[in-house]
Amino acid sequence: MQSLPASRDAGQESPDSSSASMVGTNPSRMRSVGKLIRSSPRISVPIVFLFLVGLISLAAPILVPHDPTALLAMPLLGPNSTYWLGTDDFGRDELSRLIYAGRVSLGVSVGAVTIAAVIGVILGLCAGFYRGVVDFIIMRSVDMMLSFPTIVLAIAMVAFLGNSIRNIIIAIALVYIPRFVRVVYGSTLTIRNAEFVEAARVVGAPGFYIMRKAILPNVAAPIFVQFSLSLGFAILVESGLSFLGLGAQPPTPSWGNMISAARPFIDQPQLLIAPSAMIGLTILALNTLGDGLRDALDPRLHGSR
Repeated sequence: MQSLPASRDAGQESPDSSSASMVGTNPSRMRSVGKLIRSSPRISVPIVFLFLVGLISLAAPILVPHDPTALLAMPLLGPNSTYWLGTDDFGRDELSRLIYAGRVSLGVSVGAVTIAAVIGVILGLCAGFYRGVVDFIIMRSVDMMLSFPTIVLAIAMVAFLGNSIRNIIIAIALVYIPRFVRVVYGSTLTIRNAEFVEAARVVGAPGFYIMRKAILPNVAAPIFVQFSLSLGFAILVESGLSFLGLGAQPPTPSWGNMISAARPFIDQPQLLIAPSAMIGLTILALNTLGDGLRDALDPRLHGSR
């Protein structure tokens, strides 16, 4: 008889005091995952490479030896001690343009994927948690967007919105929102009926609180993996748009329009190889990082190890 009031009080405090149990945080598991990430070359090597590329791109105004848009009146010079990658057809230093191009390509991709992740996570959580009409409207819209090829949909959106860096970010973000919705939606469906979620419902926790405190931490791992993989594909889409003349416009350098400008000059292979290598290595690093994060954060794979 005396135990009933105590249990009621405990139940009233559970929305705040039991957040740790709803999240299912295991400190020892988090430490082991952190140790696995640090010891895995598939994660550490790409992180170091991407950090260096990002740092060099951000520090481009300090690091570049020449103005990337200045015409030096020495077109199509080969690599030498002054111009390490030579000059392009307008006499601009190719190395300076390559470094500055990273700011555009990486900046557009990170901005677009971040927007896509935020919107996609919110829509995926709502569709998986509330189901019904909300699920139908969101997921049928996602299916319709996924029915179009990525690059075709991006080209159509840029053509509709107009050619600018801001519109390219918006177009790529809209293209990749369905990917995040799908990932979060599927993960939410697998845990929406878990005991800790049902317990939160029983004590009267609001839906937004349950999604934020109980469901979101448990679907974070696939979100991180999808973010890394989407960054690589976003760089490819941005480069493709720039290659077609729909991305960054000259004289603003990007890896894509540098490849496009180098096509007629086969006798200067460094003009084509350098930006192509940066695109390929960056995408390879992001895809490798995504695979490594998947192996490190997947409870089933991690438990088997």
